[in-house]
Amino acid sequence: YVTRLKEIIHYKQLDRLVIGGDISNHFTSTIQFVESLQNQAEIPVHFIPGNHDFWEEADATKDTKGIYQIYKDHPQSLVESPLQLNDAYTIVGHPGWYNHAVYDKKQFTPEEVEIGKFRWSYWQDKLRLDWEMTDTEVSSHFSQIIQKDLEKVTTDHIILQTHVVTVPELTMPMPHRTFDFFNAFIATDDLKHVHHQYPISHQLMGHVHFREKIQKDQTQFISNSLGYRREWWSKDFYQEVLNSLYILELPNK
Repeated sequence: YVTRLKEIIHYKQLDRLVIGGDISNHFTSTIQFVESLQNQAEIPVHFIPGNHDFWEEADATKDTKGIYQIYKDHPQSLVESPLQLNDAYTIVGHPGWYNHAVYDKKQFTPEEVEIGKFRWSYWQDKLRLDWEMTDTEVSSHFSQIIQKDLEKVTTDHIILQTHVVTVPELTMPMPHRTFDFFNAFIATDDLKHVHHQYPISHQLMGHVHFREKIQKDQTQFISNSLGYRREWWSKDFYQEVLNSLYILELPNK
Protein backbone atom coordinates (compact mmCIF):
# COMPACT_ATOMS: atom_id res chain seq x y z
CA TYR A 1 0.00 0.00 0.00
CA VAL A 2 2.78 2.44 0.85
CA THR A 3 4.64 1.67 -2.37
CA ARG A 4 1.56 2.10 -4.57
CA LEU A 5 0.52 5.29 -2.83
CA LYS A 6 4.00 6.72 -3.35
CA GLU A 7 3.69 5.92 -7.06
CA ILE A 8 0.29 7.56 -7.30
CA ILE A 9 1.47 10.65 -5.41
CA HIS A 10 4.22 11.12 -8.01
CA TYR A 11 2.00 10.20 -10.97
CA LYS A 12 -0.73 12.66 -9.98
CA GLN A 13 1.77 15.26 -8.70
CA LEU A 14 -0.10 15.63 -5.44
CA ASP A 15 0.91 18.33 -2.97
CA ARG A 16 -0.89 16.78 -0.01
CA LEU A 17 -2.72 13.55 0.84
CA VAL A 18 -5.60 13.10 3.29
CA ILE A 19 -6.82 9.63 4.28
CA GLY A 20 -10.42 9.47 5.49
CA GLY A 21 -10.24 6.63 8.01
CA ASP A 22 -10.56 2.86 8.30
CA ILE A 23 -6.88 2.38 7.60
CA SER A 24 -6.62 -0.84 9.61
CA ASN A 25 -8.43 -2.95 12.21
CA HIS A 26 -6.20 -1.95 15.11
CA PHE A 27 -5.00 1.47 16.25
CA THR A 28 -1.32 0.47 16.45
CA SER A 29 -1.34 -0.68 12.80
CA THR A 30 -2.99 2.57 11.74
CA ILE A 31 -0.33 4.68 13.46
CA GLN A 32 2.44 2.54 11.99
CA PHE A 33 1.01 2.89 8.49
CA VAL A 34 0.51 6.67 8.45
CA GLU A 35 3.97 7.25 9.89
CA SER A 36 5.58 4.89 7.37
CA LEU A 37 3.77 6.61 4.50
CA GLN A 38 4.76 10.06 5.77
CA ASN A 39 8.40 9.01 6.03
CA GLN A 40 8.41 7.97 2.38
CA ALA A 41 5.84 10.15 0.62
CA GLU A 42 7.80 13.45 0.33
CA ILE A 43 4.56 15.42 0.78
CA PRO A 44 2.42 16.09 3.89
CA VAL A 45 0.17 13.13 4.74
CA HIS A 46 -2.82 13.68 7.02
CA PHE A 47 -5.56 11.38 8.26
CA ILE A 48 -8.60 11.01 10.42
CA PRO A 49 -9.44 7.72 12.11
CA GLY A 50 -12.49 5.71 11.15
CA ASN A 51 -14.39 3.40 13.46
CA HIS A 52 -12.09 0.46 12.58
CA ASP A 53 -9.06 2.49 13.64
CA PHE A 54 -10.35 2.53 17.23
CA TRP A 55 -10.63 -1.26 17.38
CA GLU A 56 -8.85 -3.48 19.88
CA GLU A 57 -9.07 -7.22 20.31
CA ALA A 58 -12.55 -8.34 21.33
CA ASP A 59 -11.26 -9.74 24.64
CA ALA A 60 -9.05 -6.73 25.47
CA THR A 61 -9.78 -4.15 28.16
CA LYS A 62 -11.00 -1.27 26.01
CA ASP A 63 -9.43 2.19 26.17
CA THR A 64 -11.28 3.85 23.30
CA LYS A 65 -11.09 7.32 24.84
CA GLY A 66 -7.34 6.87 25.31
CA ILE A 67 -6.98 5.87 21.66
CA TYR A 68 -8.93 8.98 20.66
CA GLN A 69 -6.42 11.06 22.62
CA ILE A 70 -3.54 9.35 20.81
CA TYR A 71 -5.09 10.32 17.49
CA LYS A 72 -5.85 13.85 18.67
CA ASP A 73 -2.20 14.33 19.69
CA HIS A 74 -0.70 12.77 16.55
CA PRO A 75 1.04 15.35 14.30
CA GLN A 76 -0.50 13.90 11.12
CA SER A 77 -4.04 13.79 12.50
CA LEU A 78 -6.70 16.38 11.67
CA VAL A 79 -8.73 15.52 14.78
CA GLU A 80 -9.50 18.81 16.54
CA SER A 81 -6.77 20.44 14.42
CA PRO A 82 -8.21 22.44 11.49
CA LEU A 83 -5.56 22.95 8.81
CA GLN A 84 -5.45 26.08 6.68
CA LEU A 85 -4.38 25.00 3.20
CA ASN A 86 -4.01 28.43 1.61
CA ASP A 87 -5.54 31.91 1.85
CA ALA A 88 -8.93 30.62 0.74
CA TYR A 89 -9.35 27.06 2.06
CA THR A 90 -9.22 25.28 5.42
CA ILE A 91 -9.80 21.58 5.99
CA VAL A 92 -11.64 20.42 9.11
CA GLY A 93 -11.37 16.73 9.88
CA HIS A 94 -13.00 14.43 12.40
CA PRO A 95 -14.35 10.85 12.33
CA GLY A 96 -17.80 11.89 13.59
CA TRP A 97 -20.08 9.06 14.70
CA TYR A 98 -23.37 7.46 13.71
CA ASN A 99 -26.57 8.18 15.62
CA HIS A 100 -29.03 5.69 14.06
CA ALA A 101 -30.45 8.40 11.81
CA VAL A 102 -31.26 5.94 9.01
CA TYR A 103 -32.70 2.44 9.37
CA ASP A 104 -36.06 0.72 9.01
CA LYS A 105 -37.81 1.97 12.12
CA LYS A 106 -40.86 -0.21 11.41
CA GLN A 107 -38.82 -3.40 11.76
CA PHE A 108 -36.42 -2.60 14.60
CA THR A 109 -36.64 -0.81 17.93
CA PRO A 110 -34.07 1.75 19.14
CA GLU A 111 -33.08 -0.72 21.87
CA GLU A 112 -32.33 -3.45 19.32
CA VAL A 113 -30.25 -1.05 17.27
CA GLU A 114 -28.23 0.14 20.26
CA ILE A 115 -27.33 -3.50 21.04
CA GLY A 116 -26.13 -3.81 17.44
CA LYS A 117 -27.06 -7.43 16.81
CA PHE A 118 -28.94 -8.57 13.71
CA ARG A 119 -29.76 -12.28 13.57
CA TRP A 120 -26.36 -13.91 14.15
CA SER A 121 -24.21 -10.87 13.32
CA TYR A 122 -22.92 -8.14 15.61
CA TRP A 123 -21.87 -4.69 14.49
CA GLN A 124 -18.21 -5.16 15.37
CA ASP A 125 -17.83 -1.77 17.05
CA LYS A 126 -19.98 -3.19 19.84
CA LEU A 127 -17.33 -5.84 20.50
CA ARG A 128 -14.09 -3.99 19.75
CA LEU A 129 -14.46 -0.52 21.29
CA ASP A 130 -16.24 1.22 24.15
CA TRP A 131 -16.95 4.95 24.36
CA GLU A 132 -18.80 4.48 27.67
CA MET A 133 -21.69 6.31 25.97
CA THR A 134 -24.51 5.40 23.62
CA ASP A 135 -24.00 5.87 19.89
CA THR A 136 -26.30 8.88 19.86
CA GLU A 137 -24.37 10.47 22.73
CA VAL A 138 -21.06 9.93 20.92
CA SER A 139 -22.47 11.41 17.73
CA SER A 140 -23.77 14.47 19.57
CA HIS A 141 -20.47 14.97 21.42
CA PHE A 142 -18.38 14.66 18.25
CA SER A 143 -20.71 16.93 16.30
CA GLN A 144 -20.22 19.64 18.92
CA ILE A 145 -16.44 19.25 18.55
CA ILE A 146 -16.74 19.56 14.77
CA GLN A 147 -18.85 22.69 15.10
CA LYS A 148 -16.28 24.26 17.42
CA ASP A 149 -13.58 23.51 14.82
CA LEU A 150 -15.72 25.08 12.09
CA GLU A 151 -16.12 28.20 14.21
CA LYS A 152 -12.33 28.62 14.31
CA VAL A 153 -12.02 28.87 10.52
CA THR A 154 -11.31 32.30 9.03
CA THR A 155 -11.01 31.39 5.33
CA ASP A 156 -13.88 31.81 2.86
CA HIS A 157 -14.07 28.10 2.03
CA ILE A 158 -14.06 24.94 4.14
CA ILE A 159 -13.44 21.32 3.21
CA LEU A 160 -15.02 19.01 5.78
CA GLN A 161 -13.64 15.48 6.06
CA THR A 162 -15.61 13.05 8.20
CA HIS A 163 -15.59 9.29 8.29
CA VAL A 164 -19.30 8.73 8.86
CA VAL A 165 -21.91 9.75 6.31
CA THR A 166 -23.80 12.98 7.01
CA VAL A 167 -26.55 12.89 4.37
CA PRO A 168 -29.13 10.08 4.06
CA GLU A 169 -28.73 9.93 0.28
CA LEU A 170 -25.32 8.27 0.72
CA THR A 171 -26.43 5.41 2.96
CA MET A 172 -27.34 2.03 1.47
CA PRO A 173 -30.68 2.14 -0.40
CA MET A 174 -33.55 0.38 1.34
CA PRO A 175 -35.33 -1.99 1.39
CA HIS A 176 -32.24 -4.15 1.82
CA ARG A 177 -32.09 -7.51 3.56
CA THR A 178 -29.18 -6.45 5.79
CA PHE A 179 -28.91 -2.67 5.66
CA ASP A 180 -32.49 -2.10 6.76
CA PHE A 181 -30.77 -2.67 10.12
CA PHE A 182 -27.08 -1.84 9.59
CA ASN A 183 -27.71 1.56 7.99
CA ALA A 184 -28.17 2.66 11.61
CA PHE A 185 -24.37 2.53 11.96
CA ILE A 186 -23.52 4.42 8.77
CA ALA A 187 -24.82 7.97 9.18
CA THR A 188 -25.52 10.86 11.52
CA ASP A 189 -27.96 13.72 11.14
CA ASP A 190 -26.35 15.76 13.93
CA LEU A 191 -24.39 17.72 11.32
CA LYS A 192 -27.20 18.47 8.87
CA HIS A 193 -27.30 22.15 9.86
CA VAL A 194 -23.57 22.95 9.49
CA HIS A 195 -23.59 23.01 5.69
CA HIS A 196 -25.97 25.99 5.81
CA GLN A 197 -24.19 27.63 8.71
CA TYR A 198 -20.62 27.52 7.39
CA PRO A 199 -19.07 27.93 3.91
CA ILE A 200 -18.45 24.21 3.33
CA SER A 201 -17.73 23.75 -0.37
CA HIS A 202 -16.85 20.05 -0.15
CA GLN A 203 -17.54 17.30 2.31
CA LEU A 204 -15.71 14.02 1.90
CA MET A 205 -16.78 10.83 3.67
CA GLY A 206 -15.73 7.20 3.93
CA HIS A 207 -17.38 4.39 5.89
CA VAL A 208 -19.99 3.37 3.32
CA HIS A 209 -18.32 1.16 0.73
CA PHE A 210 -19.40 2.75 -2.52
CA ARG A 211 -18.30 5.83 -4.43
CA GLU A 212 -20.74 8.58 -5.19
CA LYS A 213 -21.04 12.37 -5.49
CA ILE A 214 -24.07 14.56 -4.97
CA GLN A 215 -24.58 18.32 -4.83
CA LYS A 216 -26.82 19.84 -2.17
CA ASP A 217 -27.08 23.61 -2.10
CA GLN A 218 -23.52 24.99 -1.80
CA THR A 219 -21.85 21.70 -0.80
CA GLN A 220 -20.59 18.80 -2.86
CA PHE A 221 -20.77 15.55 -0.89
CA ILE A 222 -18.27 12.90 -1.91
CA SER A 223 -18.13 9.29 -0.77
CA ASN A 224 -14.87 7.80 -2.01
CA SER A 225 -14.05 4.74 0.08
CA LEU A 226 -11.51 2.28 -1.29
CA GLY A 227 -13.49 -0.54 0.34
CA TYR A 228 -12.55 -4.18 0.77
CA ARG A 229 -10.73 -6.06 -1.98
CA ARG A 230 -13.77 -8.29 -2.53
CA GLU A 231 -15.78 -5.17 -3.38
CA TRP A 232 -13.43 -3.84 -6.05
CA TRP A 233 -14.56 -3.70 -9.64
CA SER A 234 -11.22 -5.08 -10.81
CA LYS A 235 -8.18 -6.93 -9.46
CA ASP A 236 -5.92 -3.99 -10.29
CA PHE A 237 -4.99 -2.44 -6.94
CA TYR A 238 -3.30 0.57 -8.52
CA GLN A 239 -6.39 1.39 -10.59
CA GLU A 240 -8.75 0.93 -7.63
CA VAL A 241 -6.78 3.42 -5.57
CA LEU A 242 -6.85 5.86 -8.48
CA ASN A 243 -10.61 5.38 -8.80
CA SER A 244 -11.18 6.14 -5.12
CA LEU A 245 -8.79 9.10 -5.02
CA TYR A 246 -10.57 12.47 -5.08
CA ILE A 247 -8.32 15.30 -6.21
CA LEU A 248 -9.12 18.91 -5.37
CA GLU A 249 -7.29 21.73 -7.13
CA LEU A 250 -7.68 24.69 -4.83
CA PRO A 251 -7.59 28.29 -6.04
CA ASN A 252 -5.96 30.73 -3.67
CA LYS A 253 -8.91 33.10 -3.51
